[in-house]
Amino acid sequence: MIHFRADPDVLESYLPPPMTPNTERRGEAFMWTPNLRCEPVDPDVRADILNPARTHYNVCVIAVPGLFEGKPALISAYQWCDRDWLVILSWMIGTCAKQVEFRDNGVHPLYAAVGSTQTGSLGTTFTRTVSRNGEQLIRLEYTPKNMIDPSEMSFFTSAFPLLSERHIPDLNVPATGKPLIHDLTQMLLEDGSAKNFMCGSAALEFNAFADNEELGPLQPTEVLGGYRWQTSWMMPGIKIVHDYLGDP
Repeated sequence: MIHFRADPDVLESYLPPPMTPNTERRGEAFMWTPNLRCEPVDPDVRADILNPARTHYNVCVIAVPGLFEGKPALISAYQWCDRDWLVILSWMIGTCAKQVEFRDNGVHPLYAAVGSTQTGSLGTTFTRTVSRNGEQLIRLEYTPKNMIDPSEMSFFTSAFPLLSERHIPDLNVPATGKPLIHDLTQMLLEDGSAKNFMCGSAALEFNAFADNEELGPLQPTEVLGGYRWQTSWMMPGIKIVHDYLGDP
């Protein structure tokens, strides 16, 4: 996860009502890009044995701080993923991802045998690129330098789970005059755990001219730091926290 600053007016434009700006975090944003593994709740079902592509995936999220019902929250403003099934799931739950390709540099514990620091531990330089339709969108770099206490990450983790705006337009002919679905959702997370928190230096760059993207106005003006940790949770589903179609 990379913590960065960008144009505060641009960032606040991504806060859908009834969210309001968080003046204490104005101009801040987060790029969160984990490698994830998911499995069915039933321990006897091991989907990854037959096909790892069904369970291993990557995502890249740009999250913007704000206030929801007066409390600190994060909204998922942009999201990309590398599985076709995850594109469908993301639209169902509100994160509305595009499909991309992730590329990472080499990291392996055996690199220590040849004197390399690319072992995955402190001092390793991680680089990742995110590309869509053959065009690079995002490049990030991160080098963990110190282990930190979990409390030092509360500025980010305390605002979880992320809020997402789910919007499916009106596809009817003739049009009904309102979208099929329009609400704010929040993932339900249970039995969460996290450990091995690290912090270090980082760099982040967006392709301002990428086709069919809007990353130029979000270009970082300052990178505040990079973080890495291990986490797990159960996700039984989502909840609707605000329904725009239910408003008078």
